[in-house]
Amino acid sequence: MISADEVLEALDLSRAEPGTGFLEALFSRFNAKVLFENASKIVRHAEVADPAAKPRTPEVFWKDHLELGAGGTCFARVAAFDALLAALGYRTRRALGRVRNPNDHAAIFVEAPGGETIADVGFPLPALLPAASAFVETPTVALRVEPFPEGFEITLEGGVPEAIRSFAIHTAPVSAEAYDRLWRETFRPGGPFVQEVSLRRDLGHRILSFARGEVRVDDLCSRLRVPLLGSRPAALAALFDLDERLIARALEIAGDPPPANGHTTLTAFLETGASASSAYDAIGSPEGYRRLLEGVGRVEDLRETPGGFRLTLSAAPGEAAALEEEVSLDPATRRVSIVRRSAAGEQRSSYCAAERGGKATLLREAEFAGAREDLLRQDSLRGRLAASLAVDLLAWSRLRS
Repeated sequence: MISADEVLEALDLSRAEPGTGFLEALFSRFNAKVLFENASKIVRHAEVADPAAKPRTPEVFWKDHLELGAGGTCFARVAAFDALLAALGYRTRRALGRVRNPNDHAAIFVEAPGGETIADVGFPLPALLPAASAFVETPTVALRVEPFPEGFEITLEGGVPEAIRSFAIHTAPVSAEAYDRLWRETFRPGGPFVQEVSLRRDLGHRILSFARGEVRVDDLCSRLRVPLLGSRPAALAALFDLDERLIARALEIAGDPPPANGHTTLTAFLETGASASSAYDAIGSPEGYRRLLEGVGRVEDLRETPGGFRLTLSAAPGEAAALEEEVSLDPATRRVSIVRRSAAGEQRSSYCAAERGGKATLLREAEFAGAREDLLRQDSLRGRLAASLAVDLLAWSRLRS
């Protein structure tokens, strides 16, 4: 086993007595420094024939991390973090859960002075959770913990809309044999983490991820999507501090599809209490859209077109129009798409109302030509652009108040 002190050095931590504060530091640094990634899993699955030897045990996991910057997926991360906690004097037990299917998830319960704590590095969650009814806010999402007879239901509230908004962690202990058997089953043909390469890094107030040819940056209220159009292994190695050869080998095995779009998009989100249909109806007409633009400029020469309308937008009555907009309406998807033209060029954007948990999530999206990889490095610029989109969402929400 790699020594705990070597792992702590890689996590930029010093050894301390087992306690709540040290546990929080370990959990935070583990999520920040140890990737949630399946490149190492894809490569091991291809190169290790014996099914019993495919799982990357804690010794293999930490060796790969120290040498390659590798991390892992659910069962491997839980086993590695659990081994580290045990080496540092914590009393723990592993447990199973359900994300999509029974026993397809794992987490750790850690004994603490105030009661058991859930350390879910397998999902992974951005914060430790009490093993009790609770509501925990984090920089990227709010987490609600609700007990039920077999364990706890974890619900994600707010943040970037995702397909998975809740999952379960069971309290019953799991034997080492059962854990290892379920772990080996994750290498089955068609398993979710042995097909397409995906990488994820928790940066505190934002999450950096890669899948299907594009890099994403998510925070509490926005998502940036940037296509990688050049050499993906080199770019990903720089972004994720992961060995380039490992990434290249994983992409060679699993495939390296191009991104779905060749342009960059930035989307801001705002959750509201009303329905998505009523939100769309507020702006999905010429008059509704005119009201949305009040305060931005004066709408002139508004005329309907097949599927939408056109307008000009000027600063004051009688002035030459500075902008022209072509607006397309799609009631089926509750999307209002805009092409804005000016002397500086053409800009595409949209408004969309999505349904999530019985509430409307308003989306404001702007499109930028090409791969704006500069936005991956300039976090302040990304933030300013997202803030301007958020202002548009506030104006939209006020139309319904």
